[in-house]
Amino acid sequence: MNSLEKNWGRLVNKILQYLCLLLAAAWVIPGLASGATDCGDTVRPLTYYENISLYALLAGFVLVILGILVDKKNAKMAAFGFALLPIMVWVYVQFFIDFSQIKRSVFAYNALTEGTLANIAEAQDRYKSEQGVFIKDLEKLYSHMAGSHGINPCVRILKIRAGWDHWAAEAKHVSSPNTVLWSSKSGSSLKKG
Repeated sequence: MNSLEKNWGRLVNKILQYLCLLLAAAWVIPGLASGATDCGDTVRPLTYYENISLYALLAGFVLVILGILVDKKNAKMAAFGFALLPIMVWVYVQFFIDFSQIKRSVFAYNALTEGTLANIAEAQDRYKSEQGVFIKDLEKLYSHMAGSHGINPCVRILKIRAGWDHWAAEAKHVSSPNTVLWSSKSGSSLKKG
């Protein structure tokens, strides 16, 4: 029994050493442990900030009006004190959030998505010229994208609809709030619709 306990202790020590090494590697090189590519910071839609600003401002005004209407001094001071928090949130959103940077980031992410959809359009045209129909199956589409730059690993293809005369795809960058639609019905299939 004693040798079994020793072997068990050695195994537990080896596992702990391996986990500590893995944790250290993940801390030093974050993308190494997960195998993830850097897709940029996730951007919230502008409506998110507009809603926060609106509701914070409304809550602040309601608390200030409540503080004016209440007769008790403690309740009045509490209402005015609690009104400071939503007003500070409103000030933060209005003056410390860089909306132009958010718009630039969303534009850049959407441009990457459009580039991926352009590569899909090229593969669709190549397949149509060979087979006479557009591809509906995403796995088949991946195999026909050898001549193009491929699909960006940060772009997710949400939908592909294909008929015999047209196709449409919907894609989204994982860090962008927007989806991009590409359709071959608007002129050439190589042109964004």
